[in-house]
Amino acid sequence: MQTSETTNTQQQDATRLNKAKNAHLVTELHFDLLKQYAWFSSAVIGAVIVLIQLNAIEIGQDVYTALALLSLSILVSLTGQDYIVDSLLKGKEIYQIAKILKLLRAISMFCLGVGTGYITAEII
Repeated sequence: MQTSETTNTQQQDATRLNKAKNAHLVTELHFDLLKQYAWFSSAVIGAVIVLIQLNAIEIGQDVYTALALLSLSILVSLTGQDYIVDSLLKGKEIYQIAKILKLLRAISMFCLGVGTGYITAEII
């Protein structure tokens, strides 16, 4: 009887440890994904500035729109990272805030994609 209880306790401890590791990994992945969106948006902004300096594209409404969308992508990504940190400090688990993070990631990726599309259309 003692061995069975010990085995159950060990299995429960292992399950709790795995859940904690998974939550930690998911948190890191959300944070890194938002960081990558912000980094990529800033790289595209840098490319747009270089293209403007080389006179490869003209400054117009589309360029301003693209820059605004790319900047918004950075802002949303940084807001998402801040939200992760604040939520974890308040004791929430990553699974409790996953829906909001998914929305923030979708908005950031949408702005990044549309902004890049505007620039691509301007080049072509």
